[in-house]
Amino acid sequence: MPVEIQTTKPLATQTPEVSTPVTYHSIEVRPDGALRLTGPPPGASDQNPAFSPDGSRLVFTRFEQGYNDGPAGLFLLDLRSGNTSRITPEEDQDNVNLPGSSWDAAGNRIVFSSDRDEADELWSVSPDGSGLVRLTEHEWSPMYYEPSWSPDGEWLVFEARSSGGGEVGPAGEIWKVRADGSELTQLTEGYDDRQPNWSHALNRVLFQRRGRGELDWNIYTMTHNGEDLRPATTSPLSDTDASWSTDGKWIVYSSDNGALPSPNIFVIPWEGGTPIRVTHSDVNEDAAPSWSPDGLWIAFESHDFEDEESPAALWLIAAPKPSDP
Repeated sequence: MPVEIQTTKPLATQTPEVSTPVTYHSIEVRPDGALRLTGPPPGASDQNPAFSPDGSRLVFTRFEQGYNDGPAGLFLLDLRSGNTSRITPEEDQDNVNLPGSSWDAAGNRIVFSSDRDEADELWSVSPDGSGLVRLTEHEWSPMYYEPSWSPDGEWLVFEARSSGGGEVGPAGEIWKVRADGSELTQLTEGYDDRQPNWSHALNRVLFQRRGRGELDWNIYTMTHNGEDLRPATTSPLSDTDASWSTDGKWIVYSSDNGALPSPNIFVIPWEGGTPIRVTHSDVNEDAAPSWSPDGLWIAFESHDFEDEESPAALWLIAAPKPSDP
């Protein structure tokens, strides 16, 4: 059954892009203006928010045992009522979506990775939980993670990662595949590349990259065929968890840019430039951001930075309104 989240401080917004006020329900407000959207059950962690095409709902992953600690299932959050509902069955498995372009507008399908049939594969499902479809089928390794839809819903870009890899873990590579499982194509190699997101405005793919064995990440973009590689960030610190603005002009991501005590949310022009800080917290780790379709909001996950295992909740903050890059 849906769980009602009690409202303690509603936020009403009225901007030129919105003709009537919209009320989003929150259960806590941070000093930087971020609104807490979910109160997961004790010990559970809400992560990886991604907006529906109309911006009224979020799909997210709930890890039942804590931060990144499954089993995990997909849930929906209605941003106006605060109600949450489960999409995937309650089973002993990991079903995980990617922030950003994981909800296809053309087919109204949500894509995610799952080990429900042992091997980590790509799956899709309708928002009401019906029509569960396995999209890929391969041997155990590499594992398929973090899928994102193409603008037309005909392709998926995703991360393939094998086991092993030493102290920093296994290296990832970016691949694409048709939604029917055909034409599997490798796009990157030689680095550790993860979390690809497909821009529906530019038809480019962003991802985070680091050298194999290194610790710090930067954000890169490329064409959907793996060409015209360009860096968006060049920081000596870690820039991760990136996704696109709807118009394709901006990238939103998590970073400790400027040697911050904890990662915060930033935006930057897609071709690079000066980062703009969005969240302001020295005690929380803010990560996994997604931009709303109307460009007004950024949803993200946040948890206690001092305790890396502490559960996360979903939050919402007003997006900056910078001039065009």
